[in-house]
Amino acid sequence: MNRSTPRGPPEPAVADYRILSLSGGGFLGLYTAQLLEGLEQRAGVPLARRFDLLAGTSVGAILALALAYEVPMARMVRLFTDIGPAVFSGRALPSSTVGRIVDLGRSVLGPKYDGEALRQALVAELGTRTLHEALHAVVVPAVDVGQCCTKVFKTPHVPAAAGDGALAAVEVAMASAAAPTYFPSVRVGGRLYADGGLFAVAPDQVALHEAEHFAGIDVARVRMLALGTAAAGYRPAAGARPDDGAVSWLADGRLVMTLIAAQQQHAQAMMEDRLGDRYLRLDAGWPVDAGLALDVATAQATVHLRALAQQTIDRLPDPATLRWWIGER
Repeated sequence: MNRSTPRGPPEPAVADYRILSLSGGGFLGLYTAQLLEGLEQRAGVPLARRFDLLAGTSVGAILALALAYEVPMARMVRLFTDIGPAVFSGRALPSSTVGRIVDLGRSVLGPKYDGEALRQALVAELGTRTLHEALHAVVVPAVDVGQCCTKVFKTPHVPAAAGDGALAAVEVAMASAAAPTYFPSVRVGGRLYADGGLFAVAPDQVALHEAEHFAGIDVARVRMLALGTAAAGYRPAAGARPDDGAVSWLADGRLVMTLIAAQQQHAQAMMEDRLGDRYLRLDAGWPVDAGLALDVATAQATVHLRALAQQTIDRLPDPATLRWWIGER
């Protein structure tokens, strides 16, 4: 279920620890960035000041870290639109079986993209700043591919967790966004990392655990605002058959999009069970015929994603309810 508006704010006295959770999704993160810009405009201050903890995976990690250093979200929207075709592909989705096989062949012997354009853009925004220098607490999931285990990078925001304060924010962002077959894995602190979306596309549960276990926050005090990547209700354009093989599963990013949609749906269900009306997920339904994908950064995709974000902004809760989520405390 995609619940874009709450049933009304709960009693304000019971929830005073705010979490902002940002999902992964490659270039689809332009939707998230545009939505964050709209929320930041309504807040009237850098949006991170309205939250106690930021969490982000993959492209969500890039946005969460930008928020943690109070980079204006309008600037991140421009970054996405400016460098999208250089980071990903300016090509539309292939329309034929041969075209799909050729596209898949681009990642058979190595990653589809080298990630250098993304790294340079992040260095231009974040420089050499470390997690210790972040202005706000943030957690970023990744996967240690050598040890085949999870890793949550974090700022040193609570005594119970020393954090990864000495690490460069750019390296952490690149590690969490290193989607297998799309980008190279990233070495940080002597270990090799890949995209946190392998286990936490939607880092909602990671963030709640951080608040409960490390910060010692009673769950009854937690409210969480989660933002998706316009993947709600994703369905493969060609449908699904019981005998689908590698081309069917991998073409158009279907396997990755299934993972993204299913993980976000599961995280939403868990958080709604645990937090009830103190949880709100904002997302847009997947437009089947829009030609969107994790790595499609065409002018058409940009227009579609920005339009979807604006539609979500136009459906935001009324000002009184919205203040409960992002207003002054």
